[in-house]
Amino acid sequence: MSLNDLDLIELDDAIASYDIADDPVLGEAWDSLAKQLHERLKHYGEGDNDYGKQQLWPHLQRISADGQAFLTYLGWPDHVGRNFYDAYILSDLGKTDERYNPLIWSLPHRPSDEERELKRKHAEWGVDVLQSQFVQLSDTEKSHPHIAHVIPALMAFHHERLDGKGTFEKEQDDMGQIIQIAAIVDAYDGDRIKRPHQDTQRSPEETLDRMAALGEDKKYAGAFDDTLLNQYRHYKLESS
Repeated sequence: MSLNDLDLIELDDAIASYDIADDPVLGEAWDSLAKQLHERLKHYGEGDNDYGKQQLWPHLQRISADGQAFLTYLGWPDHVGRNFYDAYILSDLGKTDERYNPLIWSLPHRPSDEERELKRKHAEWGVDVLQSQFVQLSDTEKSHPHIAHVIPALMAFHHERLDGKGTFEKEQDDMGQIIQIAAIVDAYDGDRIKRPHQDTQRSPEETLDRMAALGEDKKYAGAFDDTLLNQYRHYKLESS
């Protein structure tokens, strides 16, 4: 599976080309493997920091549901939202890679540059984990767009920014709407999680302002499409 082959513009058509709810190719084989991967995420760090149960799995459930609901808000068909949820809930599978010590995900301090760089590798390493698990599927199942395109694309590129400062330095012209939505919902939820080095949790409004670079904090300046982010703001505030 080559990351260079994952077109993030064609992703918009790929995710709309099937319905995971009743797909005739994947069926029970994918249901069984997906459940195994869910359990891996839920139980990651068990006995160390319970990171899977305490933070990882709840985060993945939230961003997947949020992305599905935002797609509906934007007028995408219901089956696209279902496909997004099923794929995006695996997006942080790379955090369970054996090269990580689970404790890196619950540091009591602000990450150092070295720790931050190591943590960023989860987007790439997740595809390695997928490849090791996809051996359970038939060649026909592995060629399905959900397996060959949608899941690995959302996994590898959900931290991309329009200004090219994301993990793989993709730029605005490289990305369709689906991957931009994935990046927005992940950033929102990540910023809403209170870290040990923070005094208080950010409110929804504070997080949305930060993502729009409206205050002094310019971390996300140039990261997101202004129109799409403004639609996301309206959606979040209307649904709160």
